[in-house]
Formats: sequence, C-alpha cells, structure tokens
Amino acid sequence: MRCPSILRSGALSSQTVFLLCLALVASLIPSLVSAQGFFSNFFSGHHQGEQEAPPLGDAKWFHDRVEAATCTEYLCPRTLSCVSGPEKCPCPFPQQIACPYSDYEPEGDDHASGSAKKKAGGSVCITAKDCSSVQRLLQLGSGFKLKDLKG
Repeated sequence: MRCPSILRSGALSSQTVFLLCLALVASLIPSLVSAQGFFSNFFSGHHQGEQEAPPLGDAKWFHDRVEAATCTEYLCPRTLSCVSGPEKCPCPFPQQIACPYSDYEPEGDDHASGSAKKKAGGSVCITAKDCSSVQRLLQLGSGFKLKDLKG
C-alpha cells in the first residue's frame, strides 16, 4: 500500500500522522464490534439472555412454564402474565389492542332449565387502530342479516 503524497512530502509531522491513524482505528472499532455481534448471532442462533422459543407443537414446553409460574391471582393463558382477572390480560404482541366483548351464558349446571344468565365475555387481541371491526362482527353474529354486511 502506498502512502498519499501529502505524507511522503513531509508536510505532516509523524505525531500528526500517528494521531490521524489512531483516530481512524478508533472510528472503525464500533463497526467491527457490531459486525462481530452480527456474525456470532447469525451462526449461534440467539443471544444468551433471550428465552428459548418453544418447539412447534410441544405442549410439554408450555405446560412446564405454566407449572413454574408463581401467580396467586389469574394466569393469562396466552402471555402467562399474572393479573387480577381475565379482563386484565395483555395482548401477546405490543402492536395489538384488546377489544372487549360481552356475552351471556346460562347460570348453574342445568343449561336447559333456567332463564337466568350470567354475564361472560372477554377480549380478543387484534392489530388495528380501533375495535370497530370486532364490534361489526359481533353484531353480525347476533341476528345476522345480509344488510349488516354493508357499511
């Protein structure tokens, strides 16, 4: 490798050249460290601090995590978060919103006999700006009419 002409002419002192080289090396170090992290991640598969993803279809992996949870209130089935009740369960992904719905189910063990109903329901997590699409689908489910599809 040949030195630039300004270095050969002696216009810069050796101390200045040394400082320039040191600055160049110092500016390259962060990108080298970043590249090293990328390649080690690429070949090893994951960071040491990340939780291992479950194998597909492995119910034992999920069961072990449910058993290991130390929740005294309600354990959310999708996120394994410990909350005060099912209505407080967070959505699995940060970009999702929880859209509540209400429903009624017969009270007691004998579904055929009584007309008493208790309020049930929950929420469904969707990726949208609001819950209007969920509300529209809920209206379709109760007394479905073709005209409800418009609008």
